[in-house]
Amino acid sequence: MTRPYRGARRGFSVLEVLIAIVIFGIASVSLAGLTMRTARRNTLSSVRSYQTVFLSSELSRVTALPTAALVAGSSCDTTTSAPWAYQRCTTVTNVSARQQQVRVIVRPLLAGLITPDTVIIDRASNVGALDFGGT
Repeated sequence: MTRPYRGARRGFSVLEVLIAIVIFGIASVSLAGLTMRTARRNTLSSVRSYQTVFLSSELSRVTALPTAALVAGSSCDTTTSAPWAYQRCTTVTNVSARQQQVRVIVRPLLAGLITPDTVIIDRASNVGALDFGGT
């Protein structure tokens, strides 16, 4: 005996559900890798921004001081508080009686995350006689 036709089947088969789960899993794994890469780049961008701010603040401090107030030598300070740990070193070198070279290095303490950033500025004192003739 034949059964009468009841219309189209309703629902999904087990195979269709399994294939959908596999496709969803592959897409999720791909998006997880992309998310991790994006998070790492955002972290690097944030650290680089803070590094620039700390470097700028030290340069502002150094340029606000008179040239005579800067004593030749090196000084370093380490900050381990948020948002990230870094070491800032300032080296003042007397090039001549009227000229100084100031080197500021900001070095992150997070190994391998980013490289140290260095800025060198030359400062001249306006105190004393000017010698334009070379005598």
